[in-house]
Amino acid sequence: MMSPGLDPACRHGRATDASVARSGTEMRSFPTFDTRLLFAHSYHRRTIRSSASARDRFAGVISAASALAFAALATLSAPSPTRTPAPETAAVALSAVNTARANSGSASLSGNATLDRVAQASAERVANARTVDDAEAAGKDIGKRVTAAGYGHRRVAEIVLIGDGDLPARLARLRDSDPETFADVVAPDYQDLGFGQAEGRSGSVRTLVFGLSVSGEFTGHAAALGDLRAVRADMLARVNGARAAKGLPPLLENPSLDAAAQNHAEDMIRRSYYAHDSPEGATVMERVRRVGYHAAAVGENIGEGQATVAEVIDGWMKSPKHRDHILSLTLREIGIGVAFGKNHRVYEIVWVQDFATPG
Repeated sequence: MMSPGLDPACRHGRATDASVARSGTEMRSFPTFDTRLLFAHSYHRRTIRSSASARDRFAGVISAASALAFAALATLSAPSPTRTPAPETAAVALSAVNTARANSGSASLSGNATLDRVAQASAERVANARTVDDAEAAGKDIGKRVTAAGYGHRRVAEIVLIGDGDLPARLARLRDSDPETFADVVAPDYQDLGFGQAEGRSGSVRTLVFGLSVSGEFTGHAAALGDLRAVRADMLARVNGARAAKGLPPLLENPSLDAAAQNHAEDMIRRSYYAHDSPEGATVMERVRRVGYHAAAVGENIGEGQATVAEVIDGWMKSPKHRDHILSLTLREIGIGVAFGKNHRVYEIVWVQDFATPG
């Protein structure tokens, strides 16, 4: 039960993440020396939770930076001079890309067989393109194409290059002539690479598909949250910093409340639910008493999907009900829990703050 001085409603709100829409861009440019960037586009996807309905929100935005010109059609359809193709393997492409990334201070990518298949199919479509429409169709919907191939993604980008010369030389020219597109080559958040190659009437076609998978993103977040003691220290410092800014005394961390919060977070992951009460109806007061804490008043904040302490605290502070707990005059102690893993639906991160006043 809540004490008479504590707003009961503050137990029932859910933390909400800031709205993030799904977006994509398409960019096209034309001949530069013997290497031509036919198209480059990226597709970014992020799932968030809605505090009211717990549904995923998605929005799609695609904008064209420029239109394909008639000159491109001539480039695609005109016969090319006789030359000896210089086929490159996925391993060679991976090495070239990782060298460029190392020079920019970004971590190496891993080759991905699923993205290789997507990239190869794209390269073959471009190589066989005879019209502007064919070329445009080959470069659309990269997000849908990788999903259909079985690569669950958070972020994906594709770059198609046409022309002779090895890939390191092409990437160097891309860096100098189109830094915006080259940014995808060295973007730090990508983890996987797919490579495709085909010979067409307009030249050698090389396709690079960069990806960050759902599981890859989650693994990165989980690694950052692996030190529970550090996570709790960070959160407590942020909570007490917010309280100090309002002239309030700091909350004290309590090991029993830590245990109650952690147990609840792990239970929500294990049994795929998100609520203050367990499926059996156990309340925060009952969970706190179960770990041996005698409370006169309790409160709880929970969050789902936020990747960092800063992100979840920011969401709570923007929610009046959650902020009331953090800045409460009644609640004096706090316990903190975070759990992550794949529940019955998705990879998930769950946060819990349990507040209490001993009685």
